[in-house]
Amino acid sequence: MSENHEEKKARQKAAKIRASEKARAKPSRTRLDVEDWERWELDALPQRQQRAERRTEPLGKIVDRLRAESAEAAAESKVDERLAGEGLVVSITRGQCEVELEGASLVCHVPKALALTQQTDLAVGDRVTVSRRPGGALAVSSILPRTSRLSRPDPFLAHRERVIAANLDLAIVVVSLRKPPLSPGLIDRFLVALAHGGVAAAIAVNKVDLADEPREEDPELELLAPYRDLETPLVPCSGKTGEGIAELAALLAGRTAVLVGHSGVGKSSLLAALAPEIDVRVGEVSEHWGKGRHTTTRSRIYDLGGGTRLIDTPGIREFGLWKLEPAELALYFDEFEEPAASCRFNDCTHSHEPACAVRAAAESGAIPPERYAAYLRILESLQAG
Repeated sequence: MSENHEEKKARQKAAKIRASEKARAKPSRTRLDVEDWERWELDALPQRQQRAERRTEPLGKIVDRLRAESAEAAAESKVDERLAGEGLVVSITRGQCEVELEGASLVCHVPKALALTQQTDLAVGDRVTVSRRPGGALAVSSILPRTSRLSRPDPFLAHRERVIAANLDLAIVVVSLRKPPLSPGLIDRFLVALAHGGVAAAIAVNKVDLADEPREEDPELELLAPYRDLETPLVPCSGKTGEGIAELAALLAGRTAVLVGHSGVGKSSLLAALAPEIDVRVGEVSEHWGKGRHTTTRSRIYDLGGGTRLIDTPGIREFGLWKLEPAELALYFDEFEEPAASCRFNDCTHSHEPACAVRAAAESGAIPPERYAAYLRILESLQAG
C-alpha cells in the first residue's frame, strides 16, 4: 500500500475525530429571558464559540497523534523470536505483570493486544511464554492452555470473563462467624463455579474463636450442617488463635491453591498464620456495615515452600457464574445425582416437573432442604440471564 494512500487514510480518520470533537465542544443552547439577555455583553456569545473552537485539536496534530499511536502498537507487536522462557504469573498490575521464571522474579510488559489474540485477560496463576523485545525488555507473548480456572462475569462488562485465578489444584472458600456473618449463599455459588472450572474445593470457617459454647448450639455454625455430608472438606479454624491451621496446611501441602471469599472473612489472617514469615496486611471489619475492608487489593501468589503455593485474592461482595447453562446446574450438586436418575423426564430441571425424584428427596429430607433451596435460587438467576 503506497505512502500517499496511508497518508490519505490517516487524514480521513483525523478529520472524523476532529468533527467529533467539534460536536462535543459546541456550546449548548441556554434558554434566556429578557432580563438574562440584558446581563450579557454584546460579544459574549461569539467569545464562547471562539473558546469552544480553540479547544478543538488541529487536524495536523491529530494526524501526528494517530501516527505515534500506530508506531507504539507496531513496536509492541515486534517481539523477537528468541523466547526468554516459560514462567508463572505471580501478580498483575496495569500494563505489566510479575513472572517467576527459572527462580527469578521478572517484571514483564503485557501488550494491549494480548487479551484480543488470546480471547482472555491475563490471570494470576497463568503459565506464559516470555519473549525479549528489541532493546532487551521482556514481554508476555502468549498464555499457555489452562488446566483449571475460577471465573466470574466481569462486574463492569457482563459478557466478558474475569478469571480470578488459573491452574489451581484447590480453592479454599473462606467464611467467618459474626464479622461478617456467615453466608451460605456465597458458599453454594463458589462450589458450583469451582466444579465448573475443574477445581477441587474446601471450606474454611474462620473466627471460630467467636463461636458460642457449646459450639454445636451456635446458630451460625448450624448453617453449615448441609455441607458436612458433602465430600468437600470443612475446616473450623482461627487465624487469631491458630486453631485448624495445621489441618489447612495439610490440605494445601504440595498444591497450588487460592483463598476466596467475602471481604473481612480473614483470608489474609489465615495466610499470615500459615506463613508467619510473609508480610501480610490484616484489616478490620466495619462495625456499621458488617463488611470487611479490602486488605488485599490485588491477587498474588505466595510460595509457602515444599511445592505449596497460595494465592490471596481481594474480597468480593457478589459472585456471578460464568457461562453456565441452566440445564448444567444440577450436575454440580452432587447430592442430586442418584435421585435424578429416577426423574420421569430426562431434561427435568428439578423445579416444577411432575414425578421429580430430586424434589421428592428434598421434601423427605434425603437432600438437605437448604441445598435444594440454594439450587432453585441459582437456577432462577441463570434462567433470568
